[in-house]
Amino acid sequence: MYTLITIFYVSLLGIIAMILLKRREVMTGHPSLVSRLGQGSDHVFHAFFSGFHRGISYINKHTFIALAQWLAFRALVPVRKVYVEVKHKAITNPHGKKVIDAVRGKGNITPHGASFYLRKIAKEE
Repeated sequence: MYTLITIFYVSLLGIIAMILLKRREVMTGHPSLVSRLGQGSDHVFHAFFSGFHRGISYINKHTFIALAQWLAFRALVPVRKVYVEVKHKAITNPHGKKVIDAVRGKGNITPHGASFYLRKIAKEE
């Protein structure tokens, strides 16, 4: 618990120090030591963010729909394979086939235990 509180206060002091350093840099017009150290990596970050912006700019309504359909296909094909395997195992099991037939309304209905709706369906067939 004390470790978490200590980390919070150290982070808070760091944020305050960065704000004060930036304020001093803006007021005087001279870059601080931290800014001068970071100037060497500015081109790397500029290239990264411009590439990211260019990639995002390609996404419009049509590409978004195509991307969503591709993701849905990639997600649903494995799910369908699992469903087909489970259904095959249920059909090969005699008890499972009986349950599936009952759900589909093709099972044997006994008049004493069935609901009014199921008895009505059984009479219509």
